[in-house]
Amino acid sequence: MGEISVSLFINQKQQHMKKLIFLMVALVSFGAMAQDSKAYLALNVGASFPGGDIADDAELGTGFDFNVNFGYRFTESIGATLTYGAAASTFEDDGGDTAAFGAGYLGAGPMYTVALGDNIAWDIKPQYVFSLAGVADYEGGDFDSTLKGNGWMLGQSFVFGFDQGFKFSVNLDYLNGKYNSVEVDGESFDIDSDNTYSHFTIGVGARYNF
Repeated sequence: MGEISVSLFINQKQQHMKKLIFLMVALVSFGAMAQDSKAYLALNVGASFPGGDIADDAELGTGFDFNVNFGYRFTESIGATLTYGAAASTFEDDGGDTAAFGAGYLGAGPMYTVALGDNIAWDIKPQYVFSLAGVADYEGGDFDSTLKGNGWMLGQSFVFGFDQGFKFSVNLDYLNGKYNSVEVDGESFDIDSDNTYSHFTIGVGARYNF
């Protein structure tokens, strides 16, 4: 009986050790899979402060910016990013009516990530804005015009979060561009002066890593 009890005890210990080893391997594998997350999709909103010739001439007020940002990391610190967004501000036209100006943009470029702590990262995203559109919307729809151009943008995101999936960020973005053509009532015209546009945006965002 003593030998049987010892044998059963050893077998139970071996089974427990096997379960423990299996659990440790599973946890390590899960951690490795979680760290393999290289891409993210973010939705960002913020207050937009316009500048440049367009903003000065129309006296644009503080506006609202919304953008969708996609990023992919090739390494822990180097990646690429794509941003599609729009900013809108109101102004008073010559007739005293309230009008609106919207700037849509699409940019892409490299992304550099700097770890600031265990749960904080700083994403630096310089981008070439290869499509910068500006739309002035007047009361009644008269004299509506569309501006087209390009520029550059420097995006910065301070990313926080304990979970590997969902995180949130504080964003500081600066966009600067120039319009080189305008479309009025279906006709396009080239322009070459007094047509710069910029905005500085302070906002927040939510992102999902996958």
